[in-house]
Amino acid sequence: MEISVLNKTENSIELMFKNVDFSLLRIVQHALLEDKRVKNISVKRGHPLTKELYLYLLTDGSDPKQVLKEGIGRAREMTKSLKAELEKALS
Repeated sequence: MEISVLNKTENSIELMFKNVDFSLLRIVQHALLEDKRVKNISVKRGHPLTKELYLYLLTDGSDPKQVLKEGIGRAREMTKSLKAELEKALS
């Protein structure tokens, strides 16, 4: 996995990902949508031959790095919960 910061301001950050599945970023996006500090969050695919993904996060003035870290933590908890529920359902 490679991550590059394309642009960063006081209330936004734009990242480019290589060798990452789109589904992973959608889970992070979903977790961030629940945060009231998030004004806009988008995940998009780049050119199909380059397999690059982009994440753009705009906050209400809060530090976008901190908001992103917290969103990733919530995404991690969501996947743990999903795993536990799947194990319960499949046992």
